[in-house]
Formats: sequence, C-alpha cells, structure tokens
Amino acid sequence: MFIDKDGKLRKPVVYLADFEMFLPTCPETVAYWKKTCEKYGLIGLFPGDGSPVKEGPNFWQRIFEHDVNYMKESDMCIAQLDDWRGHEADSGTAFELGYFIAKGMPAYGFYTGKKPLIARNIKRSDEDPAYDENGYLIEDKEFAFENMFSLVYIGDSFEDACKRARADFDRQLIEAGYAPFEITETL
Repeated sequence: MFIDKDGKLRKPVVYLADFEMFLPTCPETVAYWKKTCEKYGLIGLFPGDGSPVKEGPNFWQRIFEHDVNYMKESDMCIAQLDDWRGHEADSGTAFELGYFIAKGMPAYGFYTGKKPLIARNIKRSDEDPAYDENGYLIEDKEFAFENMFSLVYIGDSFEDACKRARADFDRQLIEAGYAPFEITETL
C-alpha cells in the first residue's frame, strides 16, 4: 500500500524502464509518459531525470547504482519491451523489470510490435520445430517473449500498461477501505 510515514495515502511512483534515453525522441517520449502517468494518478520516475552521471572512474558502476537508487525510490515498474538491437527487449530494461519481480513489486510492460517471438526471431523454413540463425530452438508458444515474462502484464501501449497499473492500485485501495484517486482526463 502507498501510505507515507504520516499515514497519508500517496500516489505510487512508477520507474520507467526503457531504452528511450538512447534515442533523439527521448525528451518528447518521456514527457508523454509522465503526463500519462499523471493522468492515471501515478508519478513517473525516469532514470534520466536529475543530474547525469559524469564520465570518469567506475562510470558504468555509478550508472548502475544511480538506476538502482531510482528503482529503490519506486513502487512499481512500467517497461518498454519493444525490440532493441535485435529481436528481443533491451537487456538492461529486462534486468530492471526482473528487479521489481524479484522484490515482489508490481511490474508492467508494453510491447507495440504485436508479433510473437518466433515470427520475429527466426529464418522460417518448412522444418518444424523452428530454429534461429544460430541453431537455437525457438519455442512456438505464440507469445511475444519467452516464458519468464509470464509474471508481467504486457500491454499494447504505454497507456495500456498505465491503465492496468491503475486498476491494480484501485483494487488495493478498495480492499484497504480507501476510495480510489480521481483520474484526470487531460493529456
């Protein structure tokens, strides 16, 4: 439950896991994500917020620690799971999503590609079962991801993931005897 030290109910903080920071459209996309979070009574926290980690000794370790600290400040995660540098979700984003699952915290994702893993990851032949270009078996379960993602609600869009997170939050509020927050309809 999202209750502060004074017993006041608060909005949940959502860690926005993604590969967006590597793209030139990052500022516009993150602004849209934060507005959408706000619309659903959530607070979006992007790992690129705040002071950037400066180059120097242990640069990658400090980036890791920065991002983990942001995850620790969050109550849940919404992860962008579109294909990145290949036919799967960004490995850093998958790691961050796994962090929330391992902590028993709510985790949501969105995948706009709509194709199952087998359709986007293999050179299809008449053979069955199907194998990727390296000869590894691709399980044909018609899912967008392998089975470890079955613990994550995966929507078709960022807004869809926010709606699901909000519905789950409302259910928790009602079970605890609280009224849900109002949702703002503007973006």
